Amino acid sequence: MSELGIGLIGCGRMGRALAQVIRDQVPGAAMVAGYDPFPGSREAFAREIGAPAVDSLEELLGRDDVGAVLIASPNHLHREQTEAAAAAGKHVFCEKPMALSVADCDRMIAACEQAGVRLMVGHNTRLEPLSRRLREIAESGELGAPLYGYGCYFFDGFKERESGVWHLDRAHSGGVLFHMGIHQIDLFHAIFGPTRRVQYAGGRYGSQVHDFDDIASILLDFAPAEGEPGATAVLSVAAIASSPMRRLYFLFSRGYAAMDSPWGHLEYAAEGGEPVRVEAESLPYPASTQLELTNFVAWILRDETPLLTGAEGRAAVAVAEAADLAREKGTAIAVSQ
Repeated sequence: MSELGIGLIGCGRMGRALAQVIRDQVPGAAMVAGYDPFPGSREAFAREIGAPAVDSLEELLGRDDVGAVLIASPNHLHREQTEAAAAAGKHVFCEKPMALSVADCDRMIAACEQAGVRLMVGHNTRLEPLSRRLREIAESGELGAPLYGYGCYFFDGFKERESGVWHLDRAHSGGVLFHMGIHQIDLFHAIFGPTRRVQYAGGRYGSQVHDFDDIASILLDFAPAEGEPGATAVLSVAAIASSPMRRLYFLFSRGYAAMDSPWGHLEYAAEGGEPVRVEAESLPYPASTQLELTNFVAWILRDETPLLTGAEGRAAVAVAEAADLAREKGTAIAVSQ
């Protein structure tokens, strides 16, 4: 296979952004078709991407020129669409969150393994240039062992899209931790390793969302690597902020690191040393979406090592699912490994 034909499932704003990257920045791949149940989204895809939009998922998956799909549909559809794509022999790139339960993640992984197709989950925050530099610093040991992280993801509510505001119901979006906090959960895993326990605090303080907390905070307890002291982190997500804000802070045994919003610079310092400021634009790394999609295509065409798989997607979902249970039970909950 010299070129990989890709079909898009979910032609909304995020789906079209992924399609544009495939079309313009990923060698060895071509966008050949898109599907969305909303006519406006289909028309926008055809107009902006220059590829045909089809009328059904079955038509898209039945095309011989589609070797892989990008799934950028509402969260609750990811599992069934991944299973359908795998059954049709198509490789799958699925946007975050992978699914709305660990059980669904396991079904997606099993379906792709049984069909012999590749499954990648789009956790691009860990691939942002500053995140990659942060991980390099952490892995070098120059700041010592990672001990603590704090992240906040504050935004000013869910916006109307061609497909409506499906984000407002737990059954469709999973809530703020599944839909937004999942970014930082995955980055914490890239720095600290897997989460073993979660505690929860939160509540509903606004009127937009229908049946989930619009402010949620979780305390994550990470499984220590051999010879390491272990670590904890706090993540707070709010959907009712007057001004959007994202921050990340990390405490190491011999230093600290901090990232601003929207990932414009990183500051870090070793104990007793002067702070070092790294601007994102100074780093020789591709943008995160270009990197993940280029790697997805290279994994399929040349068997290159994947940067992300279903395992990373499942691990992040397991934390969000455990947080829901911790809220319900009022106690710390072990995370499904």
